[in-house]
Amino acid sequence: MKKSNPRRGGILGTLLVIVAVVVVAAVCAGVYVARNVRVVTEDRKHGADVNIETPVGAMHFRAHENLDPSKLGVPVYPGARREQDSGGASFEWVPNDGDGKNLAVAGGSFQSDDRPDAVLAYYRKQLPSWILVTDRHGETRLELKEGGSKRIVSIQERNGGTRIGVASIGEPASN
Repeated sequence: MKKSNPRRGGILGTLLVIVAVVVVAAVCAGVYVARNVRVVTEDRKHGADVNIETPVGAMHFRAHENLDPSKLGVPVYPGARREQDSGGASFEWVPNDGDGKNLAVAGGSFQSDDRPDAVLAYYRKQLPSWILVTDRHGETRLELKEGGSKRIVSIQERNGGTRIGVASIGEPASN
């Protein structure tokens, strides 16, 4: 006659209890999110806005069909075209407690038929105080950290021309 191993049943029982606790916690978290997080989407002529309100703060996403890089403090490269499906976007985080800083991110992408070295020379002349950063993957960036913001111009060879990425990260007023 074989004796049953009470430890084996104890281990399986413990695992089942742990799984049940995890499932209950996931359901409770889902109910909490459903009751306390509000998502509002608004379609506009030049894109869409998505606002997500949470108990700890709000996130605002805004698509910009015609984002103007000069509003980010970056001149548009002469003859550059906005990349298809890249009108730009911005993101803003606003904490509810009022203690944290607001954060905004904005950016867009452009294409030029000119070579990357010509685009880089233009931006070096237009933005002489910006720091030059070269990435090992063939991307060159110009960066400026000023106050609570950072602005970036990314220059990368693509399809015999140049892709120009423009971004600003910082407080909302700087974007």
